[in-house]
Amino acid sequence: MAWLTRATCKSAWRVCLPRIRIVNLRVAILIVMVASISTPSVHSQTDTVARRVEALMATMTTEQKVGQLFLVAFSGPQVSPALKRMIERYHIGGVVLFASAGNIQSVGQVVRLINNAQMLAKSSGAGIPLFVATDEEGGKVARLSRIAAWFPAQMALGATGSEVHARAMARAVAAELRALGVNMNLAPVLDVNDNPNNPVIGTRAFGSDPELVARLGEAMVDEYRAQGILAAVKHFPGHGSTDLDSHVALPVVSHTLQSLIATHALPFTRARADAIMTAHVLYADLDPNAPATLSPQVLQALLREQLGYEGLIVSDSLLMGALTSRASLNEIVVRAFTAGVDVLAIGADAGYTRLDRRTAYQAVLDAVSADPALQRRLDDSVRRILTAKARYGLLDHQPADPRQAAAVLADPAHRETADRIARDSITLVRDEGRLIPIPPEANVLLALPVAANDLGSRLRACHRQLTVTRMSQNPTAREAKVLGRRAAHFDVTVLATMDASQHPGQAAVVKALNEAGLPLIVVALQSPYDLLGFPEVKTYLTAFSDVPASLQALADVLCGNAGARGSLPVRLSP
Repeated sequence: MAWLTRATCKSAWRVCLPRIRIVNLRVAILIVMVASISTPSVHSQTDTVARRVEALMATMTTEQKVGQLFLVAFSGPQVSPALKRMIERYHIGGVVLFASAGNIQSVGQVVRLINNAQMLAKSSGAGIPLFVATDEEGGKVARLSRIAAWFPAQMALGATGSEVHARAMARAVAAELRALGVNMNLAPVLDVNDNPNNPVIGTRAFGSDPELVARLGEAMVDEYRAQGILAAVKHFPGHGSTDLDSHVALPVVSHTLQSLIATHALPFTRARADAIMTAHVLYADLDPNAPATLSPQVLQALLREQLGYEGLIVSDSLLMGALTSRASLNEIVVRAFTAGVDVLAIGADAGYTRLDRRTAYQAVLDAVSADPALQRRLDDSVRRILTAKARYGLLDHQPADPRQAAAVLADPAHRETADRIARDSITLVRDEGRLIPIPPEANVLLALPVAANDLGSRLRACHRQLTVTRMSQNPTAREAKVLGRRAAHFDVTVLATMDASQHPGQAAVVKALNEAGLPLIVVALQSPYDLLGFPEVKTYLTAFSDVPASLQALADVLCGNAGARGSLPVRLSP
């Protein structure tokens, strides 16, 4: 047994963990590794930045400082009167773009929207440009997919295991964001997805191996930084073990501090990111009374003091059900700020269009005005925000050029990068039936869930005798019976699943076809964990996402034009 104490480590590290008993050497080494998660040396706070920040803060009112804490969603494709009011009267520090909120319609429209918002920010209050953020993870969380290159999900990157691919994706995404005027990406996801039943992370994670997640995450963060995009990694201290979606309810995780550091916190420490997003997850062993976003024990005692983190702490959307099911937004924003959050994000969640953000702003302003300790906390947060804006060039903001943006977003090299990642990610878990590749003369039935993107047109390029049928997202027993009768007339059936654990009817269809002894290829278009619902299937492929690049790569494998080059980045066990 070994003991790691403040006395024994004080001379070796700037910040040390408190007196924690270390049960084995491996955990001891991991804790040494995470003893400092400080901002990278390339972004050390130079005297020039510090002087500029302090000079700017000296001119700011308390009202302007409080406004800098807020990163808010808004409706529509242009600067609305409501957004104009938030910028001019409430001095918000940033905005976050959502396709679902109507913010993203075309390249030119996005550039004009951002330029106009930044012009308002620079000409009002303290004249501080905005953080402009979005979630561009790849896969099903890609806000810009309508106008930009659509990359496979992060788990596809995990299947390639390639830092080269991770850097190439980050470089391409950063170029597109920068051309539009977006300066913050709420990505990559650094959660270690070790729960097959996780309903919210899944393929958004690189995988279930902490070392793989850390390695690829570090590569992406490093590339985003080099390209001038502030990456806010998420969701600290880890959302990968949950079995509830925090958009809807509050997940509870029972990890000990040692297991949390050894597994789930490791990627965050290795990434050395300048911004970390919190998780709306309750870690019972760390703080049984509050989720991480509202917990001083998690954000101050663990992240700041024990792990020595000095960058921005950004909340996940404070309108998510994990929080709003238990408290009002006014109470939530004050508690999050008091707990240690620097940037209070309010996303486009249910009810956001009816939200009066002035009351949340006023709640924080009232709390700060009443408590000298919170006034000091406010200065600390605003100093971090302004320092990040200075380091990433936001204080010297220049408007984006719509013509240049159009050229960058039309660059075929970005889509070629997505194609390469997809080609190297397709994973053949098993082919005991020796059904792949499908002979070109075969009569093929392709069954797809209604929500799946179009695989049929790509597969038809090499299989002219292809029949495509759509099934419900959660098929009924009758649908399974009808599909079984149809499949009997074909040489082989390709059945695509999408998150079958959440739609058990899909597993029922697979089992019905398999029990009938029909030649069957099952393809997971999203989660590879689908196989756990029908482990008896003999031929199983996983694509990790149904973005166009992944569908083409999948069709190439089925047709025999390419081999399946990926490796499973998760453990397939119940």
